[in-house]
Amino acid sequence: MTTLIIYAVVMIYAVLFVWQCCKYQFYGWLAAALTIWVILAAMSSVVLPGIAGLFKPLNLFLMPIYVLLGSVFMLHQRNRLKSNGYLSNLFYSSWLQFGALAICLTLILCLIRNTILLVPLVVSVLQMLTCQPLYWIGTQWLLMLMLFSRTENKQKTVWRMQTLLLFCLFTQLIYLMLSFRGKM
Repeated sequence: MTTLIIYAVVMIYAVLFVWQCCKYQFYGWLAAALTIWVILAAMSSVVLPGIAGLFKPLNLFLMPIYVLLGSVFMLHQRNRLKSNGYLSNLFYSSWLQFGALAICLTLILCLIRNTILLVPLVVSVLQMLTCQPLYWIGTQWLLMLMLFSRTENKQKTVWRMQTLLLFCLFTQLIYLMLSFRGKM
């Protein structure tokens, strides 16, 4: 049952992305994300035959990574993103989440000197990205909601970018704590 819910969330995420890209004519972002998906799926199916393929869970669960890597091609067209609230919030929430993940990995690698603790922490952080799409996409949608409320209320901005980055770090810390207690 859980796997079905995860597949449904990933498919909703992908369908919304494709629909918004087609509706607002962001074909470059869509083409880049699809190309990256096909290339990485082909490479992973060569490395892990039978386990990783184009529509296998390993590659489908990485949908936010494909969207982020495809958004690199949209950096020069950020002015066009203002016309679409969903894609604009998706763009900024992706970068916020992966920035927080990079900060989290950097802090773990710099602060923890004990190898016995270092390896499980790094594995848990990478597992959060690759094996927990429900958590990752859910937090991203929550960030998108916060970004949306930030753009709607220009008079009193509750969510500054620093606050959102701290929120991402906090949710990742909670995930790591639950992961070590065996709850994830």
